[in-house]
Amino acid sequence: MNLLYTLFGGMLLTAAIYGGLRRVRVGNFWAAVAASGGVSLAYIVYAIFDWAGLDTLAMHLVAYPTVAVVLAQLYDTRKAQALHWAPKLIVALFLAVSVLFGGLAYISSHGLPQLVARWFLPNAQDKNLHTGFAGVVAHSQEAAKGIGQHLKVEHALAQLGWQVDVQGLNELSVMQESEVVVQLSDRDGRGVEQARLALALARPGQPAGRPTVLAAAGPGRYQARLDPHAAGAWIAYLRIEAAGRGVELEHTVEVR
Repeated sequence: MNLLYTLFGGMLLTAAIYGGLRRVRVGNFWAAVAASGGVSLAYIVYAIFDWAGLDTLAMHLVAYPTVAVVLAQLYDTRKAQALHWAPKLIVALFLAVSVLFGGLAYISSHGLPQLVARWFLPNAQDKNLHTGFAGVVAHSQEAAKGIGQHLKVEHALAQLGWQVDVQGLNELSVMQESEVVVQLSDRDGRGVEQARLALALARPGQPAGRPTVLAAAGPGRYQARLDPHAAGAWIAYLRIEAAGRGVELEHTVEVR
C-alpha cells in the first residue's frame, strides 16, 4: 500500500470515525481521542508488517491526531460564539501544507502520474517517464565515471559484434511476474547460440540480488520470468557470456 492511501486515507478515516462517534452523541473530546487513537494504532500494526521507515511512521502518527484536534476545535459545541476567522485561517493553512507535503512525499517515492508529468515535461508523449526519487546514493569517483562506463560498454559490444535487443524490462510490475526476452545477434543478424545470460536487479546504490539465468528459447533468443518487485526505480544488470567472451549491460527501469 503506498503513501497516498495510508496517509490521506487514514486522515479521511479519522474524520469519518470522529463524525460517526459524534453522530451517536459521543463527547467531542473522546470522539477525537478514539478516532485518532484507533487509526494510529491500526497503522502501527500495519507498519510492523510492512516497515517503510521511522520518518514515514512519524508522519502518519502526526497527521492522524492533527486531524482529530482540528475537528475537535471546529466542532466544540461548548463554545457559545462562532470561531474567530484567524483560527480558521490557521487551520486552512495547515491543511493546505499537509496536502502539499503529502503530495511531495508521494511524488518523491512514486513519481508523478504519467498524465500529470506530461503537462510539465516537453515531448513526453508515448514515452516511459521516470520522475521518482531513487534514494540517497553515496557519490564517489566511480559515480563520475558513468558516461565513460556507458561508452566502454558500447565499444565492447562493437568489438564483439553483438546486437542486443531487450524486451519486457519497461513493463515490470509490482502485482505479477514479468517476462523478459533478450535477442542476441551477431553482425550478420544471426542469433548467437549457447550463450549464458544472467539478469539481476538492484536499487540504485545497492548491491544486486541473486541473478536470474535466462533460458534459451530459439536461435539467439533467451527469456526468463521475473518475480514481482517493489515499486520505484531499479537498475537492471544483464551479463552476457558466449565463446569465452562477455559483457555486462546496465539499464534503469521503473517498476509500477
